[in-house]
Amino acid sequence: MAKENKAPAPAAGGNVVAMPTSCCVEKCTSKSTKMNFCAEHYTWFKEGLVNKKGQKPTDFDKKYQAYMMRNKGKKAA
Repeated sequence: MAKENKAPAPAAGGNVVAMPTSCCVEKCTSKSTKMNFCAEHYTWFKEGLVNKKGQKPTDFDKKYQAYMMRNKGKKAA
């Protein structure tokens, strides 16, 4: 009896899901780099300006103003 070394056959239907290639924030067409966000919107996500689905919170204006005040000094330096 000869033993055959057969590799498992790949699934015919394929359960491969295509990853998003653009930023998930509304009206952004940039290429995603981290967690489905472009570089700018990833920073927004870390600051709480958008959630992981790319949606803005109800108090976005207040958070955005605070974010801009915090980063005003960083851009000048």
